[in-house]
Amino acid sequence: MSIARSELNEQRAETVLRAIVILYLVLGALYAVLTPAWQVPDEPAHYNYVEYVRQHGSLPELRVGDFPAAYLEEIKAKRFPPDMPVEALRYESHQPPLYYVLAAGVYRLAHDMLSLPMPLALRAFSLLLGAASLIAAYRLVRALCPGEPVLALGTVAFAATLPMHLSMTAAVNNDVLAELLVNVIIWQLVAMNAGDWSPRRSLALGALLGLAFMTKMQSYVALGVAAFALLWDTLAVWRAGTGAPASADRPSRWRGTLLQGGILLGAMCLISLPWLARNAALYGPGDLFALARHDQVVAGQLTSAQYVAQHGWSALVSSLVVTTFHSFWAQFGWMGVVLPDRVYLTLALLSALAAIGFALCLWRMWRSAERPPRASVRGLALLLLWAALTTLGYLWWNTRFLQHQGRYLFPALVPWGLAFTLGLRELLRRPLGPTLAAFGIASLALLAAGLIGGDVRGFSLALLAGAAALTALGHWLEQRWPGLPLACVYLGLAAFAAFCVYGYIIPNLRP
Repeated sequence: MSIARSELNEQRAETVLRAIVILYLVLGALYAVLTPAWQVPDEPAHYNYVEYVRQHGSLPELRVGDFPAAYLEEIKAKRFPPDMPVEALRYESHQPPLYYVLAAGVYRLAHDMLSLPMPLALRAFSLLLGAASLIAAYRLVRALCPGEPVLALGTVAFAATLPMHLSMTAAVNNDVLAELLVNVIIWQLVAMNAGDWSPRRSLALGALLGLAFMTKMQSYVALGVAAFALLWDTLAVWRAGTGAPASADRPSRWRGTLLQGGILLGAMCLISLPWLARNAALYGPGDLFALARHDQVVAGQLTSAQYVAQHGWSALVSSLVVTTFHSFWAQFGWMGVVLPDRVYLTLALLSALAAIGFALCLWRMWRSAERPPRASVRGLALLLLWAALTTLGYLWWNTRFLQHQGRYLFPALVPWGLAFTLGLRELLRRPLGPTLAAFGIASLALLAAGLIGGDVRGFSLALLAGAAALTALGHWLEQRWPGLPLACVYLGLAAFAAFCVYGYIIPNLRP
């Protein structure tokens, strides 16, 4: 990529990576220990899946009655008191089994043999998977930008300090294993060259895809990225030849591509086949993923169509945008612990600055006479597709049920974290004058609107002034110690994540 190289050497980068992972484990331990049991979305149902596998040595069946909506609302309202059991919450029994089988083994070791408390031991298991996912994310971004360790470290730091991500990876659920496997798959795809495809590599990728699919169906995005990479690399091999490829070569090259794709897809399906066959026998051949059974079980859950009928399309779009943003950053419990508006306003300003900086970075690279290497363009295309497929899947799910939860975007946390890091760094490295001028114009516009409307927003004006001052300080530091301002941002996010535990989770979620 046509971005200035960082002065951080390899040894220091590895040291910083270890420090970030340790920081993540410390913060994650706070969330795992201090978040009351079951006060993470769907954790009781995930835990009951693990408990069933441990007790019976087989997979549970999703049945009508596994989603007792009235009881769930009552127990949530009472903050999951000890005298209200959670055994009836089994609506995650349709999920693919890999995480639960592994977690059942951890359960037997931690509880049955070592007498460690539950669900804390399973939360620790998820937390370790999250640490492995951070390392995979670092290797992925290093493969994309080999001369830019700061970008990889920033991407990892974003995931390690994002409060809602900490909350979810320090809980009992299959999200974190799916995230790890998807990161590993796309890391391998990004690290490949166009001529690296072979039956052995396709078999390995297909096996990883099968494991990801057996963890969470949302991992389908990795299959889309793999198929796109194979097509991209096939065309790249053609372009690498001298002149247009001979017509006689085209069928053989397409046969080679189809062979690699067949091996990849075949390995994935072979791993998934026993589970799919079991579902066909249990739920019917037309319901291999138990989605129809799921819809039947959660019949009382609010759908988007019902919400539109009650409130209209504008309310749906507003809720989608606002609630998704809130719950991407920090909205704890079962979406019931909402932070003060001023906190979200600060996070919105930070996000807006990162988005503007990222757009300016892309524009600068596009206008630059020095084009990025093809490998970087390929890697960026894969990450863009990764983010797009994840977002489309999130929107599709919300056409069925009202699920405005930003955590569903976490499977693509690497692209989000990389864009956030690139954007902030780009803003800090640009000439300071236009940036401060933009802050001034925004402040004047906000002041004028307040005077006209009779409601001057003092906090917003103070926030803009503070952001301008910090941007100026960050610009000065970036010129002297590249990467230091980003480190300060992520340390600030880490402090905010720790504060969320003591300031919002404990007071609002303990019985």
